[in-house]
Amino acid sequence: MKHPTNTHIIFANSFQEAKKKYQSMDIKTKDPKPNLECFKVTELDDFDLSEDFNFVGEISVSPPIMETIRKDPSKAFVLYCMENVAH
Repeated sequence: MKHPTNTHIIFANSFQEAKKKYQSMDIKTKDPKPNLECFKVTELDDFDLSEDFNFVGEISVSPPIMETIRKDPSKAFVLYCMENVAH
């Protein structure tokens, strides 16, 4: 079963730029082939910037993360790896 790991907020102008910035962080995963998930918060139907908690894909973001997102919501992307942690 796959689980979300290594969640980061990246500020970028596009999905491609956000993924490139995330990958440049050289994040180590247990799964040799994790799936990288990328969400632009302003494009999520159920995402509410005024709330303290929100769901993004398979994860929930907490108040400290929401504070970070609110710094520049138009450029905020949430990225994480979906990996088989049994490896």
